[in-house]
Amino acid sequence: MKKIIAVLLAVMMIAAMITVSFAEDQENLIGNFNPDDTGSALQMLNQSFSTIGSVFTTVGETTRVAFVCPSWSDDVGSLTVTLWTWDKDYETTIAAAPVAGPTTFEDFEDNSNIGFEFETPLAAGTYYLQLSDAVDEKGSGVGVWSAQQAYPGQAVLRDGEYIKKLSLRMYVDYVTEPEGNRYGELPKMEGPKNELGCDDPLPFETYFKMADFDLSDVAAGDQVEFEQNEDGTLHVLVVEGAFDCKYDLNFINFFDVDDEISCKDYPYVAIRLKLANIEDNAGSGEMFMYTSHVSGATGGYSTAIRYDWNNPEWQTVVADPTVVAQFKNNALDDDVWLGFRFDVLNNTPATDVEMDIDWIAFFGSEEAALAFDGDFAKAFPAKVTEAPVVTEAPAATDAPAVTDAPVVTDAPKPTDAPVATEAAATADPGKDNTEPKDNEGKTGLPGWALACIIGGAVVIAAAVIGIVVASKKKKK
Repeated sequence: MKKIIAVLLAVMMIAAMITVSFAEDQENLIGNFNPDDTGSALQMLNQSFSTIGSVFTTVGETTRVAFVCPSWSDDVGSLTVTLWTWDKDYETTIAAAPVAGPTTFEDFEDNSNIGFEFETPLAAGTYYLQLSDAVDEKGSGVGVWSAQQAYPGQAVLRDGEYIKKLSLRMYVDYVTEPEGNRYGELPKMEGPKNELGCDDPLPFETYFKMADFDLSDVAAGDQVEFEQNEDGTLHVLVVEGAFDCKYDLNFINFFDVDDEISCKDYPYVAIRLKLANIEDNAGSGEMFMYTSHVSGATGGYSTAIRYDWNNPEWQTVVADPTVVAQFKNNALDDDVWLGFRFDVLNNTPATDVEMDIDWIAFFGSEEAALAFDGDFAKAFPAKVTEAPVVTEAPAATDAPAVTDAPVVTDAPKPTDAPVATEAAATADPGKDNTEPKDNEGKTGLPGWALACIIGGAVVIAAAVIGIVVASKKKKK
């Protein structure tokens, strides 16, 4: 009992030294303890996880630690924030008394910095700041701004599980700004077992070439414009000052999709593109996944698309939805790809932004996507049919010459009939018992008549051959 009372007194003393920051820095939403671009709003309402937070190490005394949290523009909803000193692992850490909190922020202003300020500075060390208990009766949501990439100053835990390619928009304010890195060394973390993806070095056999893209179904407005280049690539223009520059790419509306694409086996989406104005870094894009479980743009169901603004040549950008908890759960439940909404930019560009897109394909790993050379004909030769080679028609031969009909000679003069001899004595005197002569044949036609018929047939056959050949020549 004495020990419990002592712990409670210690917590009360710490709480007395803490004030809560609440929407003080609306003009600065960047944060100072995260990557430069934390432009993805990570939804926490009604998700498959209940807590998310960052393990971080400070290198001096601090006066504030806080996350930057959206409430989807309506300033409604609540989140609870708690700060612990890190100890060995997640379970050991949260079993101890917190340094600050748990404190619930109700109906906080959109994009507020919610966390803790310290009248007595917090000593340097390794801590864990966590968000939990998302509530929003209106249902629009609450969450935290994030980036789907690793950051050396944070280790993000989702329900206590380390998510390597994720960081949160966060503030850490020092009493004295450090000269070097603002963060110290993190404890070693073990990531979750990779349950998505496959070992296939090639993309899935269903892929999308922009040369086959049906522009007639694209409902582009004033924010994004599309046109087909002469080489078949798709030209995309995001106009200066555009807001929420996006378009829906539901595959079945634009392409022939014969096979189901497994989210579990092929979760990575690769886009081959070329940026036109690399001198202006316009930030990243975002992809909302459309699958058999989630067929429309849904908060918390998106992933970042990161461009290399220093690359003037063709580049392959890879969207990695495996860091999205709900996508992973649905993929393990036999989800299949239906399409996605491609938000070309998350930011409002200060100048026009242009890019050309060649193809979109699905891969079993990020490494395979980056290594693919784009030669689909070599990868899937059976699916690429070559146009048949047109051979030259054979030269038509002249019709055979028609020979003159054979000259018909005069019919031989008939010889006088032989003198009939007396019939044999044994013959019947009432019958004609004479036999036909050999030169009359069994046809009953004389030899000269047969000669005329055969000669005429030769003439007719030659004429027919001439007609057929002429007919063939005419058709050609």
